Amino acid sequence: MNPVILFFASGESLYPGAALLIASVVTSAFSLPTIVIWIRRISVWVGLALLIMASPPLPWSLDALFGLVFLLFLISGHRLKPTHELRRFHIASSVFFVLVLLIIPITEFAHRRLPAIRGEASDHLVVIGDSISAGLGTRVRAWPEVMRQATGAEVTNLSKPGATMMDGLSLANRVTEQDHLVLIELGGNDLIAGERSEDFERSLDGVLARLVSTKRTIVMFELPLLPQMVTYGRVQRRLAKRYRVWLIPKRFLITVISGKDATTDGLHLTDVGARRMVSLVAQVFSPVLKPR
Repeated sequence: MNPVILFFASGESLYPGAALLIASVVTSAFSLPTIVIWIRRISVWVGLALLIMASPPLPWSLDALFGLVFLLFLISGHRLKPTHELRRFHIASSVFFVLVLLIIPITEFAHRRLPAIRGEASDHLVVIGDSISAGLGTRVRAWPEVMRQATGAEVTNLSKPGATMMDGLSLANRVTEQDHLVLIELGGNDLIAGERSEDFERSLDGVLARLVSTKRTIVMFELPLLPQMVTYGRVQRRLAKRYRVWLIPKRFLITVISGKDATTDGLHLTDVGARRMVSLVAQVFSPVLKPR
């Protein structure tokens, strides 16, 4: 897959985008040569594009606040006849804009780290996923099988090629009371098919409601997103919070599939990609998954 698309889907462009915007706001307070002013104006739009393409699934209220303060900053910075009142208005809007630009990365940074999961220890992991986890019937072994051999833990792979979140409910019904560790790797096919976010939410809600248990630890991969898919991310985070599900940040899945040697077609894992996935999942579950 195109590395530029992967970079944006990982959400990593948020930080350089916010940095560019903050630098542009700060320099707007000074009298600068014309060429520098033009560079600053270009930086504003480049920074905005980077921030938008990062697709952080922030609350609607924070998105609305960002849009409002950006508009105020833009209007106040294009005054034709600067007056004392307009200068004060520009300073105030600039300060508020910088504060919002600091809040957004700080808020998102909490979703950037691997979760330090806690729960009841088990020697058995159940994987519910699509073709990334099921494989495509090629000579490449599915990563749950590789993990079983590499870690000595029992790994039950309920994944199905082409599975969507709606299929996840039937897969979740195969999880037993003795299965205390569950990993969900679903939703990519919903994105590709353009599934309505309302239907995605209904399906994911059903899957988590079926799986949730006081003795069960559930971990879910966060979906890599582009701007038109942000609602999916909001749904995942909202339901993960409701059902106390641990989320693996999207940038880690992007790391697994990055590079031509990791996948056969941009998504489905090669042996290299499978080993990367095993390393990631083993690290996430290390506090609770024990070998037999």
